[in-house]
Amino acid sequence: MGSEPVQAHQFECRNCGQEMGISLEDKIGMSFGPNATRAARDDSGPVVNLHPNFVFSKEDIGSADAFPSIEFGGKLVDAMLEARARVGLSEELPSLLADAPRRARIIEEWPQVRAAWSLTRNGKLDLAQKRMDAFVGTAGYGDTPNSIQDWIFQFIGDLTRPYFERLWEGLFEQLRIAAQKDDFERFVSYYSIELSEAHGRRYFEICKAYLGAFSEFSQVHQLVASDVTVDDCYVAASSNFDLTRMFYGNAFEAFGDNVEILTAVNNLIEDRPFDQLRSITFDAYRTTDKAGRTRAFADNPALAAVASEFDNQLRNASHHGGMTFDRGTGMIAYRAGKGGQGDIETISYAAYLARSSRLFIQLLLVFRLELLIANKFGARLPV
Repeated sequence: MGSEPVQAHQFECRNCGQEMGISLEDKIGMSFGPNATRAARDDSGPVVNLHPNFVFSKEDIGSADAFPSIEFGGKLVDAMLEARARVGLSEELPSLLADAPRRARIIEEWPQVRAAWSLTRNGKLDLAQKRMDAFVGTAGYGDTPNSIQDWIFQFIGDLTRPYFERLWEGLFEQLRIAAQKDDFERFVSYYSIELSEAHGRRYFEICKAYLGAFSEFSQVHQLVASDVTVDDCYVAASSNFDLTRMFYGNAFEAFGDNVEILTAVNNLIEDRPFDQLRSITFDAYRTTDKAGRTRAFADNPALAAVASEFDNQLRNASHHGGMTFDRGTGMIAYRAGKGGQGDIETISYAAYLARSSRLFIQLLLVFRLELLIANKFGARLPV
């Protein structure tokens, strides 16, 4: 059992290898398919381990005694307590009062955010505001959003916590430094005219792709957001690879485009015009291969930390359909090297989900920075 109101799983039949699926929905119950129906209890049958919020160690797969919530639960609590201590809060978890408002779950809130965001993109601002007003009052926010941009800012911020808040603080400090430079006002104007609209479209599309496949990504999301390692030692019990196979490549493309905002900020920090790198112009930089674009700010630790997950080989395999998935072993195989002509590499599906989640969270950090630039300095909103 997990925290989301709808929990969908797809997995391989232990006998015939056919894809099977079940889902559990609050107040409705279990539904079956594909290739699954309710059957009489049979304790002699093989054990299928499923959990919507955690992955399993390879040793535990097939065991009725596997409880990943025990293995990972303590690590998640430690990450939360560490995050609280960093900002001077008590190193004890706050008590949950019976009458306290419950924070809306991700797939409860996302359809509402998506609808209001889409209406905003289509210029229907009054309808977007009405959609927001009808929902946020019951969504359990401590600081209730009063605008669409504030709602998106808080919603995506929650998706990055607790660990990535420290990276966000680093970004915030870099923006503070850049804002003191003489060319910052010209940068804000350029951003509004040349970058904001395209960046906002990419953020919207990637959020739709990730949260639309959250039944898969939820198996690792909170672990990644807590900086808990998910590597090839783990197995994702639900493996609807068709939902996720293109995600890393598409997120790589969006991130590779939108990190140009970090390059412009870094140019300002290094006391150059925002549109002048050390050796080329910003316009020339925007035409370079995406795989090398993060090198422009590699010497700035706070900015570089937001781009640590950015693998061009995995991008090529994902983006060009170059991955093959063995559901039985839980492993993905792909060829590295230029044009996919190199050695065969492997990665577990669990690790692929985790790396995709980290890349998504990095993109959200950049998105939050752009929303801040718009709110604080009057730039066009990237929505």
